[in-house]
Amino acid sequence: MQSKKINPLITLTVKQLKKIFSKKTKQLLSNEKKAVILGQHYFCILIKLLKMKKMVKLILTVAFAGLFTFKSYSQDDANKAIELYNQTVQAIEANDYATAIVKAKEAYAIAKTAEGAEETKANLEKLLPKLYLQKAKSDLSSDKFDEALEGFKQAEAEAKKFNDAETLEESSKSSIKVYLQQGNKAYENNDFAGAITAFDKALAIDSANAQVYLLKAESLRKASKNAEALTTFEKARSVADATGKDDISKNATSAIVSVYTKSASEAQKNKKWAELVSTAEKILEYKPDDATALKLSDFGNLQQGAALQQTNKAKACQFFKKVKNDAKMKETAANSMKALGCN
Repeated sequence: MQSKKINPLITLTVKQLKKIFSKKTKQLLSNEKKAVILGQHYFCILIKLLKMKKMVKLILTVAFAGLFTFKSYSQDDANKAIELYNQTVQAIEANDYATAIVKAKEAYAIAKTAEGAEETKANLEKLLPKLYLQKAKSDLSSDKFDEALEGFKQAEAEAKKFNDAETLEESSKSSIKVYLQQGNKAYENNDFAGAITAFDKALAIDSANAQVYLLKAESLRKASKNAEALTTFEKARSVADATGKDDISKNATSAIVSVYTKSASEAQKNKKWAELVSTAEKILEYKPDDATALKLSDFGNLQQGAALQQTNKAKACQFFKKVKNDAKMKETAANSMKALGCN
């Protein structure tokens, strides 16, 4: 009886496939293009074999699937990353930055390891820092101060991570904007203590910001903390002069004069003549030609002189001699000195 011959094509192909899936597996999985080329090379052989033997068909089907399984998974990941990236763009268009960040992070987690997703990965690295920055700005515009602060910090961290110098610079300077807006909002709501706290936080970031000193001083004045307000107005003025902020310096000077003028009026009301004169003199240090201060100074000196006419003529004469500006008060002082026989 004649023995059945084995088709050498079948024997050769099975041996080749065995080598492929044993010795060359690592090489194939590390190089997708090789796998594809090799799969194409064997595709014609596989068709012939499938017609010849059912068992061979089963073996070769499994072998063929093994060649392309990893490619299928890789392509699925790349497509998923692209899909999530598109969802990110849609969320941005809807101004839903919170959702955009979530989708972008999911996309990046996939894209950074998926074959064929290199462009998506690069786009996401450019996008993520700017997304955090935009969300922080959006929160700030809605007076969500805590969220905005956290957002700017995250934007700064992402910018450092992906070497985004522009976003890094903007986000690192934005925290002070949050405190400024928070302080202004508190001021508008008559929450002067809250405003002072916010401006102090801003100054902790930038201690050479004359505008913030000015805002803090105004808040202190509204809170009836005149002594602290004057000190802070002085600081605003000196910092402004040192940094060439002439407008701020003028505003600070006007504010100082205003505080002292109010104090002088209170001293006059309470008949504290010595305090009235000293306060008027403070005003004149900042504004030498201030007509109100000159008149208040004369009035205070005239009143002090009048109070001493009966008890201390020499001292009274000294006060009368200081009345030099207001014509009527100057005439009154002159008559008093004549009556006292002042030299």
